[in-house]
Amino acid sequence: MSKKSSNKAAIQKAQQEIPEELQEIEEDLVSLNPEIFKGVPLKKKMEILHSISVVSIQHKSHSGPLPDADTLIKYNSVIPEGADRIMKMAEVQQVHRMKMEDKVITSQSSQSKLGQIFGLIIGIVGIGSGTFLAAMGETTVGGIIAGGTVVSLVSVFVIGKNIQKENKDE
Repeated sequence: MSKKSSNKAAIQKAQQEIPEELQEIEEDLVSLNPEIFKGVPLKKKMEILHSISVVSIQHKSHSGPLPDADTLIKYNSVIPEGADRIMKMAEVQQVHRMKMEDKVITSQSSQSKLGQIFGLIIGIVGIGSGTFLAAMGETTVGGIIAGGTVVSLVSVFVIGKNIQKENKDE
């Protein structure tokens, strides 16, 4: 028997003695450095692999309204129909959120229309009053009232557009 085949037999025998979870760690380490366990006795190798398995920390993170499938399965094992209850909760929350967004959009739209209507009324009254006063001989006062009305309405629209632009950029 050659030296290579005796080494393979020794490696296979050693791997049979190493638990499966430790074999995975060993494979990972050997893939990084093939010579990492060269000359290390089996007992010492087992101690090293065991200590790494104990020290190994698994970090799992999740983002979103629903947990991942493994977590849902665990919920099912602890709470009867737990995964189904979580799915229903997420669906109900989604419907609620969509209704609220619809209400907000409708409310903002009606506020915008009301603002435009009241702005039109103020503009007509202000310009009409200024025109009336100017026609009655009070040209200075009429000009100030009509001009002030136009300037204030234009500034409100310009400021409103700037605020919308800033909110859109954020």
